[in-house]
Amino acid sequence: MTMSQFIPSIKPCGTRICQQPRKVHEVIFFLSLYCVSLATGGYKPCLQSFGADQFDDNHLEERKKKMSFFNWWTFVLCAAMMLGATVVVYVEDFVSWGVAYLIITILMALTIIVFCVGKPFYRYRRTEGNPLSPILQVLIAAVRKRNLSCPSNPAFLYEVPDSERSKGRLLRHTSTLRYLSHKDLVRLIINIFHC
Repeated sequence: MTMSQFIPSIKPCGTRICQQPRKVHEVIFFLSLYCVSLATGGYKPCLQSFGADQFDDNHLEERKKKMSFFNWWTFVLCAAMMLGATVVVYVEDFVSWGVAYLIITILMALTIIVFCVGKPFYRYRRTEGNPLSPILQVLIAAVRKRNLSCPSNPAFLYEVPDSERSKGRLLRHTSTLRYLSHKDLVRLIINIFHC
């Protein structure tokens, strides 16, 4: 899309008023939109979990750094959206669309460079087995156990001993989250929409 603003042969209308763009311009426009959506769909779902994998939950100091990482992640994401909705729109309206696209392209290129430069320092977690089978196991177990009540004592819950654990991580039990029955969930949803 940036190139379509600066290269005259692929610019839809140039300086004249455009009644209807040619087919090649439509193809370039939609191809660029599909490339943006494909790229966004490729990295966005992975970045947060990849960032979380950079910290070890078994060390107190790294758990604190992980919380700080997600605070900064959310702050930067919100700041980028705010700048995109204000500064970039201002540049589009009062300077030109080409300059706005160029700013976004340069920022994206910088983020790719920073990501690639940091590549030797990243921690990588190796997957063990098929990733779909644990998801299916959880879904099947949830359906089978949907009518069971949650025990009041966490000691009654099934827990794998440390000696039998693989390298995978397990979530710790907390007293702050509790099991919601179907009735409790319906009441909660009604209260949310009632407010």
